[in-house]
Amino acid sequence: MNANNIETCLEYTDSKKLDSDTLKILYKDMVLGRNFEDLCAKMYYRGKMFGFVHLYNGQEAVSSGVVKALNHSDYVCSTYRDHVHALSKGVPAKEVMAELFGKETGCCKGRGGSMHIFSAPHNFLGGFAFIGEGIPVAVGAAFQSLYSKKVLKEAGEMKVAVAFFGD
Repeated sequence: MNANNIETCLEYTDSKKLDSDTLKILYKDMVLGRNFEDLCAKMYYRGKMFGFVHLYNGQEAVSSGVVKALNHSDYVCSTYRDHVHALSKGVPAKEVMAELFGKETGCCKGRGGSMHIFSAPHNFLGGFAFIGEGIPVAVGAAFQSLYSKKVLKEAGEMKVAVAFFGD
């Protein structure tokens, strides 16, 4: 990167500063994600949660930064590290935790467990066990959004679809 590119980047970031309310929202979301994952780790290591639990500790800023930039109507697909993505998308922590314990009050009625959290009301299209498995689902959601807008001429903004993948 040359000096001109660096100056351009600095000018752009200076003009796009986040206000204090946005920073508080992002911070609160990151803290919720970290505390939630820490509690999951405690419960899992005590033998209270069954199956596998894949934690997202240290990656909370990724989820908060991406998901909080979306509209409520936009779509998110995740991997098996999906707890924090679901929380960032607005799925209540109580429902996500109940899901991890296999409870009927969970967002998937206790059937999804840690790796397969899903919430239609929040347009959280699920966590997928294989890395990259959510990409075609996100592409389908994006196509549906484009088709609805361009072909069906539906009003409103076009929805965005985000796929988290990798590890």
